Amino acid sequence: MKKVVVLCALVGVAVYAATAWSAPGSTDPTVSRLVKQVSTLQKQVTTLQKGQKTLTKDLNTVADVALGSFLYTVCSDEITADAFEGTWQIIDQLATAQTEAPGKTYFGLQTPVTATLQGQDICSSGGITRSQVLPPTVAQYQALLAPFHTSSDRFRAAALSLFARGLHLK
Repeated sequence: MKKVVVLCALVGVAVYAATAWSAPGSTDPTVSRLVKQVSTLQKQVTTLQKGQKTLTKDLNTVADVALGSFLYTVCSDEITADAFEGTWQIIDQLATAQTEAPGKTYFGLQTPVTATLQGQDICSSGGITRSQVLPPTVAQYQALLAPFHTSSDRFRAAALSLFARGLHLK
């Protein structure tokens, strides 16, 4: 009989404890409001994390485009310097050949301009071969602009990708 009474008492305490712990959550308005706020905040955090991933991806794209533009400009400047130096060499050759002032030079010996990135010429790292051929030609400029020809699949894909990203950013 004692065991039955103790068992009934334990069951009663267990039932009371279970209802006592669960009741405040459903009846207390402060707890209910806080649960709702936490749920809202969790949704906002998820949305903000998605937005942050998108912004990081877009920022990386912009950084890649900026770096590519910078390297392209540096290579273009190297090719332009090569053309100037070649032109000056031709002028010196013509001046030296003149009969009025034989041996005269205007510009003298030229040293090619080189910009390097980790020890490699920027143009050659982009697949552009520089040339000091006399007289200077536009061949290096054509090689530099080759990826921008509309027939280039690589350029078309890059342009479409940038265009799509531009639409996404608006």
